[in-house]
Amino acid sequence: MDLMGLIADQLGFFTPQDLPGLALAVLLAAAMAFGAARLAGASGAEARRLVLWAAVAALGVALVKGSVPFSIALVALALLVRADAEADPRARVLKALAVVVGGGCGTGAAIPVLVGLVPVALIARWALRDARAAR
Repeated sequence: MDLMGLIADQLGFFTPQDLPGLALAVLLAAAMAFGAARLAGASGAEARRLVLWAAVAALGVALVKGSVPFSIALVALALLVRADAEADPRARVLKALAVVVGGGCGTGAAIPVLVGLVPVALIARWALRDARAAR
């Protein structure tokens, strides 16, 4: 197998033209969640956590939109994670992120996961800054 074939295999059902839209969808979900949370009167830390949840959800849904088997697998993984729910909201959202990333890479869509993970990782760093300071 040549290098281009290997890269093409890691795109999953995405095309290179879909990748900027994936990153934009994650960023738009985060921005809309922040606006809605602040409009509803959420505190700054609570709004940041909701932004991270929205970004993780947008990445997960973007990855499953064309794959019924992955959508079923993601639901099964989410149920497994929920059964072992952490009391700490920080640990819970990071575990959900790990499930989405692992599931996406496992389906052969590592490149779209990487593209979507860049904004999610930056959002996570911003959203969880209070939790890092408390440790």
